[in-house]
Amino acid sequence: MKNSSLVCIDANLLILALLPFPHSERADALLEACRQRKTALVAPALFAFEVPSILHRLRLLGQITSAAEESAFKHFMAIQVHLSSHPRIFPLARQLALRYNQSRPHQMSYVALAELHGCDLWTADSRLIATVQGDLPWVRWIGDFRALDDDDADR
Repeated sequence: MKNSSLVCIDANLLILALLPFPHSERADALLEACRQRKTALVAPALFAFEVPSILHRLRLLGQITSAAEESAFKHFMAIQVHLSSHPRIFPLARQLALRYNQSRPHQMSYVALAELHGCDLWTADSRLIATVQGDLPWVRWIGDFRALDDDDADR
């Protein structure tokens, strides 16, 4: 049974909601839909370090300005995402990394958390989608998100 009171998001998805990149409008719409439905956002504890790290890297690479980094960081701090350090996340993430031949088990922690909670994981990580496509339908690509109306809430 799918847990519709929770949605797991990854750092890549939140970056899209914070900065103007392709699919940013879909990431914004997803977060707004969750807010309107009172759907809690959840992520593994490493999310708290990944988002600022990505912002910092984007600034160092010259893809965003210092002002954009600062503004995005302030918005990040204001978004309510429940961070989980559930003891089963990391062993399950390792198992998933082995199963899908992934070199970075920590990236599979988002998949593990969503599996443990029985909820969707929304991601902007195209490599993750390509890896689990057809096998884990609850791992969802932000490019496929569309605002849901009340008649389509169970999509």
